[in-house]
Amino acid sequence: MLTWDENKRRKNLKDHGIDFADLDSVFDLPMYTTEDRSAAYSERRFRSFCLFKDRVVVLIWTSKDDDIRLISCRYGDRRETRSYIQNAPF
Repeated sequence: MLTWDENKRRKNLKDHGIDFADLDSVFDLPMYTTEDRSAAYSERRFRSFCLFKDRVVVLIWTSKDDDIRLISCRYGDRRETRSYIQNAPF
């Protein structure tokens, strides 16, 4: 099940124009995932790249129990788009 913090959902929509509520099936798509080690988080976080509405998006998420908890989602920049094209499983 996909979950999120409602305040983060609203902030993500305002900052990046992507609503977490629209991402319910995104984890069924071909995806390239790495562990997010950009900071010392208290939980294990992942960075995934996939196509959403014909654009590469970058999802930051964690797993809690059997749920996927979204933390952030934004459109990828040129470097991230290139990385997705080179590494995606399709």
